Amino acid sequence: MAKYFAEPIPGTRSDLGEGTLWDERRGIFVWIDVFDGIVKFFDPHNQSIEDFPFPSMVTYIGKESAGGYIVALGDRLALTDERLEIKRVIPLELDLEVVRTNDGNIDARGNLWIGGAEKVPDSATGELFKIDSDFQRSIHRKGIQIANGVDWSLDGRVMYYIDSAAREISRYEFNPESCEIIRELSPIDTKDIVGLPDGMCTDSEGNIWVAFYGSGQVINYSPSGEVLNIVHAPTALTTCASFGGNDLKTMFITSVQDYRSPNFAFNPEKDEFGGFCFQVKLPVAGKLDHTFGR
Repeated sequence: MAKYFAEPIPGTRSDLGEGTLWDERRGIFVWIDVFDGIVKFFDPHNQSIEDFPFPSMVTYIGKESAGGYIVALGDRLALTDERLEIKRVIPLELDLEVVRTNDGNIDARGNLWIGGAEKVPDSATGELFKIDSDFQRSIHRKGIQIANGVDWSLDGRVMYYIDSAAREISRYEFNPESCEIIRELSPIDTKDIVGLPDGMCTDSEGNIWVAFYGSGQVINYSPSGEVLNIVHAPTALTTCASFGGNDLKTMFITSVQDYRSPNFAFNPEKDEFGGFCFQVKLPVAGKLDHTFGR
């Protein structure tokens, strides 16, 4: 097992960083500051950072087939152009007093899978639902507390999914043609890790990389659950990870400022790196995210 150490990217501090995305169309790393409602662009080539504010929370961003983005805004989705100007709004009929959108991902057929986060602790009011290119919504799992990472095996026949509160990586047999869950498989147990499993991605070899909120780690698992590698960040509240760069061998990691969970923080009195994005070069390449509506 190898260990790697991620370095902070200057100027990238957010309050609650999430939603990592490498946009190969523009050669930029994209992430979100959830409750401040900001989408952020980082260009590794010239080290520039741009902020794009929204009038609400932003919980997810993905690529959209017309060249812009699909963004989750708590109780609705929005399609935007490449400069985040909203072109269309799609209501999701969610009651923000009960539940809001959280993390998601897009399958190989261009459907968005996105889950909910409960408003009232332990109410399990979230759902995992699929939204197709016609914006038809279908529910595929109920009783969710904090929906986070979603991704698939290379052949699309296994879907990985994280409800952080369960402290495991759920696995499902998946039909890549119909884009339906067939049955639940045995999960990968993460209860021996400090903190909660959060955002997730898979790499070009089919292995899983999971950010842990509370231990400052991104842990690399095989599909069967064997720990292969660990990436360490200099802050505890790591949230999400994606591969990017021209060769897809740079891992970008988001995090949260320590005041939000001081019980997990390494040093809550001196929050030097909480909320920063981090990067680390790895020997394995990732894979590109799919595009909504394709």
